[in-house]
Amino acid sequence: MEERQILRAFLVMFMVLMAYYVIFPPKAPQKKPPVPQATPEAPAVPPRAEAPKAPSANAPAVSAPVARVAADEEYRVEVETPQFLAAFKNRGARLVSWKLSHYRDAKGDPEEMVHTTAEGPLPFDVDTGDKAVNDRLREALFKASSREVRLSRTEESSLVFEFADSDLSARKEFWFRGDGYLVKVATSVQQGGRELPKKVLWGPGLGHASAAERSLRDYAEPHGVALVNGKAVQTAADKIGEGVTYNELRWVGVEARHFVALWVPAQDRGAGELHQVELPGIGPDAKAHPATLAMVAQGTSTDPALLYVGPKDYYILSHVGHDLVRAVPLGDWIGPIVIFMMNVLRWLHGHLGNYGWSIVALTAVISLIMAPLRHYGIVNGRKMAKMSPEMKVIQERYRKVPFDKRQDMQKEMAALYEKHGMNMMGQMLVGCLPLLITMPFLFAVYRVLNVSIDLRGAGFLWIPDLSYHDPLYVTPILMAVSMFLMQKLTPTTMEPAQQRMMMIMPIVLVGFVSAAPAGLNLYWFVSNLCSIIQQVTTLKVLEAREESTASTGPTKRRRR
Repeated sequence: MEERQILRAFLVMFMVLMAYYVIFPPKAPQKKPPVPQATPEAPAVPPRAEAPKAPSANAPAVSAPVARVAADEEYRVEVETPQFLAAFKNRGARLVSWKLSHYRDAKGDPEEMVHTTAEGPLPFDVDTGDKAVNDRLREALFKASSREVRLSRTEESSLVFEFADSDLSARKEFWFRGDGYLVKVATSVQQGGRELPKKVLWGPGLGHASAAERSLRDYAEPHGVALVNGKAVQTAADKIGEGVTYNELRWVGVEARHFVALWVPAQDRGAGELHQVELPGIGPDAKAHPATLAMVAQGTSTDPALLYVGPKDYYILSHVGHDLVRAVPLGDWIGPIVIFMMNVLRWLHGHLGNYGWSIVALTAVISLIMAPLRHYGIVNGRKMAKMSPEMKVIQERYRKVPFDKRQDMQKEMAALYEKHGMNMMGQMLVGCLPLLITMPFLFAVYRVLNVSIDLRGAGFLWIPDLSYHDPLYVTPILMAVSMFLMQKLTPTTMEPAQQRMMMIMPIVLVGFVSAAPAGLNLYWFVSNLCSIIQQVTTLKVLEAREESTASTGPTKRRRR
């Protein structure tokens, strides 16, 4: 009986187990690959090469050595366009020369934009922030896609420098156009397959100023310039210190008096930096002078930035775009007048063929426009001179009277003006108006003659270059003599002591303008000459009119 109960219990358990396995079937066990046993007698067989597998996201990056790309020797690469002749050396893929074809230096050679020093930086150096990488790139023998690129005005081409060795690879690519000075520059530096952050350099300095240019009173060494928030910011080289960084800038670079090298970031709004280095002076007694380095920060981007290296010409830069024309210091409120005068000067040069005679003609035109105002000024001055003795009597009478009690003096002065047919406020306005109107034109002409690159190298009579000072100092002397004569002929109400002081002013002024551009002194002399001619003519007409009035006056009274 007990055996049956035990059998029934096993049967029930079996049925429960069967039902469990039916409801919850077990998973099939995974077979493990057999582990190969090493046999000491058999030689080791290299494993068969398999296709590389994609690395896991969590796996550490393992870089394979890159295939070596390099030149076997150091050589020179030249790029020639109608606008410039550039020369690179493949060691570091750096620029060693950038000559402007249409602009000449003091020796008559094409103007050189690059400063080359034995150990110093060169344009298109790359700063990765790692000195070891920078040194390797500077000494690397890049392989150039071509050793010579020649373009006509309508052509464009690219030049590629490549280098790869061990874990480091670099590529510099330049796009040139034959019709301008703008170049695209793309740079890539990878280490271990990872793109490194980088900054591309222009500098140090810009151009080679001649002794005549350095002797100008307003000469300044090449300095940094950047367009930040719509405003051109200039930074002298000795003020850069440890460096200046700009964010959200339009462009950054180095400028001289007539030339600029400007970087435009790849994103058209980016970061840029200015750094300072010391360059050796020229000659045995020359001192080292500071020069600027312009850098554009590209980060890890490989997009091309833009570089303009050429003349600071308003007309060229206005066609290039990217607001580069803001590098020309036309002035804010006076800018439209400067542009107008530059257009007139170019138009006159197109007809006269010489910028010296064009300045003479421009000055004559301005004097002709201002002639009516100058006429009123001369007439007003003569009336004031005739009225001066009576005015001095009134002023002497009230000399000891306090200022707050001179109402009677003001009444007598007003009566004196009315006696001579003049209005006190009107005469003051007429006396000041010619000066107020002519001064902006004087400032505008001064700005034109300083910023216009057209005058650079333009000769006139004995003057070899109107943008530099007169080598014989003839124009400063003529300007001073003409100013002396003009003051001598001008009717005045000043005291004798004040008149003597004014006569000394032309002599003092010679010391200031002798180092000014000859074109400016030429303008000033011709302007004074026109004023003298008008003054003499006007005074003669007024004297003849007064004599005629005096001779006919008694006759008219007798007839009455």
